[in-house]
Amino acid sequence: MRDSKFVGIAAAVATVGAWSVLWTVERGGFGPGFNPKPHEANGWVMARQALDLLKPGGQIIAITRDTAAFKNPASDAQWAGFSELLSERHVSVTKTLALQVDPLRPVEVPPGDFFELIRKAPAGAVIVSFMGPPLLSEAQLRQLGDSKPRIVAFCSGNLPERVDLKILFDQGLLQAAVISRKSPVRVASPPKDLQAWFDQFYQAVTPSSMGNLTLRDDGPGGLE
Repeated sequence: MRDSKFVGIAAAVATVGAWSVLWTVERGGFGPGFNPKPHEANGWVMARQALDLLKPGGQIIAITRDTAAFKNPASDAQWAGFSELLSERHVSVTKTLALQVDPLRPVEVPPGDFFELIRKAPAGAVIVSFMGPPLLSEAQLRQLGDSKPRIVAFCSGNLPERVDLKILFDQGLLQAAVISRKSPVRVASPPKDLQAWFDQFYQAVTPSSMGNLTLRDDGPGGLE
């Protein structure tokens, strides 16, 4: 009887331990804690770029990851920083396109989805894409003509090396972008505000700053 009671207690402890491990792993594991600040700063700058381009009466349309199926704390932090600044300026997102992204595939918006969003965007709208710029075909570009909304895009990882941002700027498909630094800027002390966090891990790109853009630098891989 004593042995069976001991076995029961041991089984209960093992079950609780197993659930504790599962709970911990689902929330980031036992490794170093996730730092949301760089990602929050990314969203904050994306919001600032969008606000700079927004005309009176214009609307903001957002494209982001659907993090319900595939958890992505970085995307959630980006959205938090983006939403916070818009709220401070009393601006709301009129429409949000949340796309499910396979973690093993490149982060890109399907060309057809981006084309329809551009085509149906009202005059004066700004489209903010956290999943890269519009990569449209020549046929789609011809259908759009000269009437296009202003577009801000986060170009993560090596996307700026695979896609010519200057061509997108020239085509009117991009007015501002944020790209990841390959290696963070080395600083003596932790950043004290969102702008400093942003400057350490990212670069803001506009048509006028393309000439000063550095896509590759030395050092360990940066934050994507």
